Amino acid sequence: MGERWMVKDKVQAEMFCRYIMETANKGQIYQIVKPTRTGQQNSAIHAYCDEVAKEMQARGMDMKTVIKEGVPITPTMHMVKEYMWRPIQKAVTGVESTAKINTREVNDVYEQLSRLLVEKYSINVSFGRSRF
Repeated sequence: MGERWMVKDKVQAEMFCRYIMETANKGQIYQIVKPTRTGQQNSAIHAYCDEVAKEMQARGMDMKTVIKEGVPITPTMHMVKEYMWRPIQKAVTGVESTAKINTREVNDVYEQLSRLLVEKYSINVSFGRSRF
């Protein structure tokens, strides 16, 4: 796979630039990769989905109310994540796995799902409160 550099500040950026200049004649290819969501964001996604599920349960809603008609299914964190968060994430980012979205994309997905829940069901749950 080769070397990997993570640049988080000016000092690291200067070191990386120095490395590039020192190895300029080696014909290397450099790729910029945005970091994926953080562990804290992952916990926040789970906490958010859990809060949405609890709010839905408190209102007597089930997943058929939100997803489709059928057998009543009690909302859980996993159900909210799989049937609400993931489809919106896929539509917004083109990526299915929450482990593969970047920090900005987490916020984009939350904003879309939050808007839908507020407008359609008057459910307003804030994001970022980790219970895990």
